[in-house]
Amino acid sequence: MGMKVGFERLRVQPLKMEGNKLTKEGEQIVIEGTAGKGGTVQAEISGISKDPKVVSASNIAYYISRKGVGSPKVEMELMDISLDDETTLLGRKKTTEGIQLTGNDTEAPYCAIMMESKNAAGDTALVGFFYGVFSKDGDTMKTLEVGEDFTPEAEKWTFTASSNPVMDAELGGQYMAQYAGNEDTAIKKMKEIVLLDTPAA
Repeated sequence: MGMKVGFERLRVQPLKMEGNKLTKEGEQIVIEGTAGKGGTVQAEISGISKDPKVVSASNIAYYISRKGVGSPKVEMELMDISLDDETTLLGRKKTTEGIQLTGNDTEAPYCAIMMESKNAAGDTALVGFFYGVFSKDGDTMKTLEVGEDFTPEAEKWTFTASSNPVMDAELGGQYMAQYAGNEDTAIKKMKEIVLLDTPAA
C-alpha cells in the first residue's frame, strides 16, 4: 500500500457469532474528530508477518518456515473517546445513572475495525481487521500548570487481532484486509466484508 498520509477515521463494529456466521452487535462506532466523540491520532500495526525460521538438514539451510502471521495487533493513540463508547469497547457495565463499572466480569466484545487514511497519491487508503478485541490499560490525570492552557493528550489503546472465524473459503482464517484507490465498488466491498455493511440495493 505504500505511504499513508494522516489517520482520518476509525470505524469499529462490535460483533457476535451466530452459529458459524458473524453478525453486528449494536451500532457502528465512528471516531473521526467529532466534538465530544473523540478523534484519531496514531496507529501502529505489528505482528502481521511471521518471523522466518530456518530448518537445517544435511548441514545446510534446508527449509524456511514462513507461513502465516505473528501476533497481529494495532496500538493506537485516540483522544477524548466518550464514556459510552469506552464502556462498549471495553465491555464494562454502566448503571442507570451512567456510572461505568469495571470488575471480574468485564469482558471486551469482539469487534471489526477499519482505519481510513490517504496514500501519497491522495487516494483512499483502508486497513481493516476482521476480528479482535480492544484493551486500555489505564488512565492518566495531571495537574493543570498555573498560567498554562489545557492541552489534551491522546490515550493508548490496543486492538489485539484474531483470525476471521467464519467458515468461508476466501475470508475464513484471514486477519487483515487492505485497499488503496478510489474505486467505489472496492471501497464498498471492504466495508461489506470487514464491517458487515449491507451493500446498497
